[in-house]
Amino acid sequence: MLRARGEDVHDYTLDNAEIKSGNLITIGLRSVWNTKEADRVKDLIRSTKPDLMKVDNFFPLLSPSIFDAAKSMGVPTVLSVRNYRLICPSANLFRDGHICTTCVGSKVALAAIEHRCYRQSYLQSAAVVASNAYAHLRGIWTNSVDRYIAVSSFVKQQLVEGGFPEEKILVKPNFISDSGVGDGSGGYGLYVGRLTEEKGVRSLLNAWPDVPSSASLKIIGDGPLESVVRQAAQADPRIEYLGRKSLTEVCDYLGKAAFLIFPSQWYEPFGRTIVEAYSKGTPVIAALTPPMKAMVDDGVTGLLYNPSDSKDLAATVSILMADKERLNLMRVQARAKYLAAYTEDQNYRQLMDIFQQCIHTYHAQPA
Repeated sequence: MLRARGEDVHDYTLDNAEIKSGNLITIGLRSVWNTKEADRVKDLIRSTKPDLMKVDNFFPLLSPSIFDAAKSMGVPTVLSVRNYRLICPSANLFRDGHICTTCVGSKVALAAIEHRCYRQSYLQSAAVVASNAYAHLRGIWTNSVDRYIAVSSFVKQQLVEGGFPEEKILVKPNFISDSGVGDGSGGYGLYVGRLTEEKGVRSLLNAWPDVPSSASLKIIGDGPLESVVRQAAQADPRIEYLGRKSLTEVCDYLGKAAFLIFPSQWYEPFGRTIVEAYSKGTPVIAALTPPMKAMVDDGVTGLLYNPSDSKDLAATVSILMADKERLNLMRVQARAKYLAAYTEDQNYRQLMDIFQQCIHTYHAQPA
């Protein structure tokens, strides 16, 4: 998006595939403070002379050391925050099937080690906790990161509750390029996402026996609950499991869907699939969590139901399917929501405003 508009962008990326082949203890130590990567960032800054460094993900291979490196070179930094890793070692505020905010506000999240919140491992959980704690100790989050871009207002709220400086946190949603409006001609409900417990896949499958017999469901994605989805598809011919699909294919299915179902039980930071649905003019039935309440206008661009309540989900699907006129109106309103909030042009302007603000504020500070 930036390059297409004439901006000069230099990439520096690492592949987390290295984690699978590397020594976990060594990687854990590097995730706390990686001097080697800090030196590489300094070399990049010397050679490219950037106005700003934007970080999309530093964990685990880059580590918070890169922010300190940029600071020492006189370059302002922006960190995009699309999950809860900075305040929750598991990154999802979800544990044992329930919302968990135990570690929010704790600079040393010992509870996460006790519960093995990261990858069900004491060692790997300890590495995440140590990384965040050491960054707090060195003042990285208050002094070396100049702006945070939270993907939603709810994420910003959680960061503030976690002790991050509110004045540095700005909100900018994700976007999707416009691929044109769909027509809903397929008439089916669609789920797109990881097949996991926190995504509400099980409650979705449990709801389907209670929806009208004419209602069909297509499921796109993969994950730990794939076998459960396959069993449900074998037991009910109205359910079709499509596996993993490309973004182009997903958008095509979304355009033909009557509605998207977004049953996440955790505090999903941002529903990108919802934006993809809106871009096609497809309404959304979503679980009523704080982030989704902000994205789905109940009765306008879709309907909300009680999280993990399969009966309520089935009733909500039935209500929407029984009112074709309302469904068609929602298609128009969903598309209007996309055009009003989630287009590429709007996102570009928002991002550049944040960059300019960050650069101006940084250089206006005393040396």
